[in-house]
Amino acid sequence: MFVFAACAVVLWLVASFAVASRLTRRARPLAPEPLPTVPWGTAEALALHTSDGQTLGAWFFAGRSDRPTVVLLHGNGGSRTACLPQVELLATAGHPVLAVTLRAHGDSTGDRNDIGYSARHDVSAAIDWLEVNHPKAPVVVWGRSLGSAAALFAARDLGTRVYGYILECPYRDLRTAVWNRLHSRLPPVLDHIAYAGLRITAPIVLPDFDRIAPIEAAPGVPRETPVLVLAGGRDSRATPDEAREIVARLGPRTELVVIEEGDHLELSEAGPDQYRSAVFGFLDLIARERP
Repeated sequence: MFVFAACAVVLWLVASFAVASRLTRRARPLAPEPLPTVPWGTAEALALHTSDGQTLGAWFFAGRSDRPTVVLLHGNGGSRTACLPQVELLATAGHPVLAVTLRAHGDSTGDRNDIGYSARHDVSAAIDWLEVNHPKAPVVVWGRSLGSAAALFAARDLGTRVYGYILECPYRDLRTAVWNRLHSRLPPVLDHIAYAGLRITAPIVLPDFDRIAPIEAAPGVPRETPVLVLAGGRDSRATPDEAREIVARLGPRTELVVIEEGDHLELSEAGPDQYRSAVFGFLDLIARERP
C-alpha cells in the first residue's frame, strides 16, 4: 500500500512538472507573420531588439501627428496578427500604432513564455524604437491579458516615458490565473489536486513564479499617469474582481470599465459601443494633455 501511494505521488509530481514545462514553452515554432493587406492602412515591418537579446517582429502603422501613438500588445498564445481588429479601430481614427509580437510567440524569438514577466523588456524595446523614430508623439501602451502584464512589469522602469496605459483583461497573479483555468476546466477535487501539483512544481520551471504578479507591479505606474482598465463580466480567467484589486493599487487617475457580457479578450464583440467609447475617451484625454 505504501509503495503504491509513493508511486502515485511520484507520478502526480512528474505529470505536474511536465504540464508546467509545456505551458511555459512557446506553443508553436517560430513562423513568419506577413504584412497584412488591408484597406485602412499600410504597415511597415520592423525587427525590434531587446536588452536581453531577443528579436521581436513588429508592424508600424503611421497616423496623424495630433494623435497619441499606441503600442499594442497581444494576449497569451497570440501575436500581433490577432490584434488586427484593435489596430483597425485605432488606425481608422488616425492613431499611429506599433503592434508587437512578444517573445516566444509568432515570429519573435524566445523559447520561454513566463506570461509577461520577461516581456517587460519587449515593451521597453518598443518604447525605445518610438523615441528614436517618432519622438514627438505621446505614447500609450495597450496590453491585452498577457500584454497587460508585460506593460505593468515594465512600468516602473519606463516611468513618465509612457503617457497612459490601457490594460485589457489583466490577471492578478500567476497563481490566481492558474487556479482560474483549472477550476473552470476540471471537476471538483481534481481541480485542487492539479493545482497543488502545479503549485509545487511550477517554481522549478519558473524561478520567478512568485514575482509574476501584475498586482504587485501596478504601483510601479507613476501615480499621475492615466490608466484605463477593461474587464469582462463573464471572464473567468481574469475576473472583474481581479481588475478591481489591480485598480486599487494604481493611481487616482485610473478608470475601470466592465463590459458585463464580455468574456476573456472578447470585450469588443460583447459591447462594441462601450468598448469603443472607453478606448477613444481615454485616448482623447491623453491627446488633450499632450505637452
